[in-house]
Amino acid sequence: MSLPQNKRFAARRLLCLLLALAFGLALAGCGNSASSEPAARDQEQVLTDDALYELTAEKVDQPLDGAGAAIALAVGAEGTDIGAGAAVWHGVQTFCSNFNYTAQQFTAADTSLDAAKAALNSAAQSGAGLVVCYGSEMAAALYDIQDNYPTVNYLMIGDEPHSEDYTDYRTSANVHCVLFREEQAAYLAGYAAVREGNTSMAVLGGEPLPSTVRYTTGFVQGAEAAADSMGVQVYIRIWYSSMTASDDDLTDYVCGWYNEGFQVVMAATPELADSCIQAAEKSGREVIATGWDCAGQSSSVITSAVNCYSTVVQNELYLFGTQNNWDQDHSGQTETLGTEVDAVGLATQEWRLKTFTGEEYRELYQRMAAGTVKVERYSDTTAMPQTQNVTVDQPNQ
Repeated sequence: MSLPQNKRFAARRLLCLLLALAFGLALAGCGNSASSEPAARDQEQVLTDDALYELTAEKVDQPLDGAGAAIALAVGAEGTDIGAGAAVWHGVQTFCSNFNYTAQQFTAADTSLDAAKAALNSAAQSGAGLVVCYGSEMAAALYDIQDNYPTVNYLMIGDEPHSEDYTDYRTSANVHCVLFREEQAAYLAGYAAVREGNTSMAVLGGEPLPSTVRYTTGFVQGAEAAADSMGVQVYIRIWYSSMTASDDDLTDYVCGWYNEGFQVVMAATPELADSCIQAAEKSGREVIATGWDCAGQSSSVITSAVNCYSTVVQNELYLFGTQNNWDQDHSGQTETLGTEVDAVGLATQEWRLKTFTGEEYRELYQRMAAGTVKVERYSDTTAMPQTQNVTVDQPNQ
């Protein structure tokens, strides 16, 4: 469920909006501050890309010194070199460096549930008072382990503790979970894509898990809004695939889409971005990534609809650190964060959109954060947004 936001977020949002209006920022991004009186920054940094955001002692109300206490990250076999794992680890390291904590990392040996449990057990037994976890593998492992170490607290990013088959969800009092409003990030991407002049697009997803569905439906809603404002008709094909990112047939399949005339393909499952990028490079077309910033992988990536993992992790760790525990609003609870606290958005470190400007993006982002632009949240394929300007084709649904 969505929880009332901490006062620090609301105050920071108000100040950022006022500063942005005063200075006319060129770009918006995913940064935020935990203080009601953040330190002054350069005009371009008032709203900061997630990769650049840094919470420091100068930006917070309450001083915090971890005195070297350990914070552990338990991560799946994918590690922390790239992707969401890298962003989460960057957030842990940055917070620990700035507030005198010690960052530790425990990586699963393989993709099995037993390996994820082993990494979580090692983290809990390391002496860390707080263990940060990311992803569905760790969420399934945490489901079984969360009650084994009652004096250890957990921050679960991007998921909730669930059984291996997803039939049951259970969060203990020593666990706090953070989910993201992926649909908002995807709305921004869909809006931008149509504003760029794209009227024939496709969305590729893996299994239709809730986050994948939210990226898909958010993209459709954003495309509808832009198409309505421009008076154009847009066609979007949606396909959920059982193929994996390592399957060469998937790249060939996307190449077929580009050969049909599709201008842009969005990878609604982040792990499938590589296949889309390879197809785009072969075809001279463009890709929209999700989850994390993929601009560095290829010039074919025109934008990425991202969760601001580092920003959120730093602020959640500060909230925990001020009390050395989860308070009653966070203990055993899940909060869902979006643009109102700069937890999602488009990656802005390298702006490749040509028609949809940074100024337009900032204005749209602020209206969404204020609640003027509303994005419906879908979690399964039983329903789709109603559209008048976008024709949606789902051939395998």
